[in-house]
Amino acid sequence: MADKRSSGRPFGKDSSLVRENYINTARSHFMKHGYSAASLATIAKEAGYTPTALRHYFSDKADLYSAVFAATANEVYPQIVQHLYSPTMAEAIEGSMTRMFHIDRDFPNYTEFLSRVPAELRRHPHLKDRVEVRENFTEFFYSSLIAMGRKTGELESLTDEFAIKFFRIAMQGWIYEGHYSNNVNLTTQTALVKLLQRL
Repeated sequence: MADKRSSGRPFGKDSSLVRENYINTARSHFMKHGYSAASLATIAKEAGYTPTALRHYFSDKADLYSAVFAATANEVYPQIVQHLYSPTMAEAIEGSMTRMFHIDRDFPNYTEFLSRVPAELRRHPHLKDRVEVRENFTEFFYSSLIAMGRKTGELESLTDEFAIKFFRIAMQGWIYEGHYSNNVNLTTQTALVKLLQRL
C-alpha cells in the first residue's frame, strides 16, 4: 500500500504540533547537511507530509531556517541569561557554562545547530536579518557579564571591548570545540573559570 502523506494543511492535526515536528526535523537536516544542501522535500517527507503541506507553515527555506533558529534560541538563551542574576561574575560564568554543558549533553542537536549559524550567515547573508536576535543576545549577555565584573570588582584591567571579545572566544570556543571533539566536560570548564577570574 502506498504511503499517503498530507498535501495542504494537515487535516485533523494540532497545528502547533505539526509545526513543531517540522522544526525538529528541519533542525536535524540543517545540522547535518547545512542550509544549502538541506531539502524542503526531504524534510517534509521525513516529517510525514508533502512539500505543499510544509509550505502551509513556512513560505520558503529561509523562513523555515529562521523558525528553527528562533525555536532553538528561545529554548537555550533564557537558560543562559538566568545566570546573570548570580551574585558574582565568576558564579555567572560558571553557572552559564554548566548550563551549556547540560544542554549539549541532553540536546546535542541544539548546540550543533547554533554552532553552525555564524558560518551559515557568512555563506548566506540574506539570512542575517532573519536571525539578528543572535547578535542581540550575545551582545547583551557579554556586556552584562562585563558590567557585573566591573560592579563586583572582579574585572578591572581589561577594556570593555577587549573583555567582550575575550569572553566570547573563551566561552563559546569551549562549548563548540568541546562539542565537536566530543569532550565537553566540567574539568575544562573549571580551568576556564579560574583563568577568567584572574583577568
